[in-house]
Amino acid sequence: MILVQLAINGVLLGGVLALSALGFNIVFGVMRVVNLAHGDFVVLAAVFAAYAFAQMGINPLLLLPLTVVAGFVIGALVHRLLLRRLPGEIASAEASSLTLTFGLSYFLTGAGLTLFGGRFVSVPYLTGAFHVGGIDVPQARLLAFVLAVVLSLGFALLLRATALGRAIRATSQHLEGALACGIDVDRVRTLAFAIGTAVATAAGTLMSFLYNLNAQQGVLFTVNAFAVVVIGGLGNYTGAVIGALILGLAESFASYYLGATLAEAAPYLLFILVLLIAPGGLSRRRVA
Repeated sequence: MILVQLAINGVLLGGVLALSALGFNIVFGVMRVVNLAHGDFVVLAAVFAAYAFAQMGINPLLLLPLTVVAGFVIGALVHRLLLRRLPGEIASAEASSLTLTFGLSYFLTGAGLTLFGGRFVSVPYLTGAFHVGGIDVPQARLLAFVLAVVLSLGFALLLRATALGRAIRATSQHLEGALACGIDVDRVRTLAFAIGTAVATAAGTLMSFLYNLNAQQGVLFTVNAFAVVVIGGLGNYTGAVIGALILGLAESFASYYLGATLAEAAPYLLFILVLLIAPGGLSRRRVA
């Protein structure tokens, strides 16, 4: 029975990790930018939700649309003011983007510490559990999972059923082909980074139910997202979901059998293992 319990906990966690990783993956898929500030957007949204709940009693579900809109606007500004100024050559842009987003990560961490301090905070929301056949299903994890699935399905619908989604997939698959088809690649990149940031802030709001966090923990969620997309295949959106479920299960079982401290090493170990066995990820298709 304990194995079923751990599996349920892992799947519920994996759903939220998948949402976070999808934001990371769309930025890499379209722009070939490894966004080292991704986790900081996640954490700052979570800490903001926790403080809004503690200080003003605002339900974090009511904050979700606000954090999504704020993430979209901030992401668009970051791209227009910073990332689009990088060199045009792909190799140069990749190296420069790592430096730029690394610096952005430190800036966001400092801003978060200035605004919210260094205390660990969370949202004590839906702290009970549903009891089903001897299995406990935490209400907060279930709610976060359901909302993450809804948002992820909305993301998938955007990619498959809209003109913007087709432009994003075309740019991700073949930049020159997208340009030849008349796609405004610069606009698509701005929108892709904005959407990726919005997805990150949405995931952060949901993670405020699940973790005690402070503004300095962004790097942990950047590593988690990077591990997920490497496991699933960089630029592969379906693979990111699979990778997130694998990581969620690994963290759940590791926490129980090895303790919470060692469980934090799960993303690093899986990351190394996948690089050794399948460097291209478990799923090699770029866009699904």
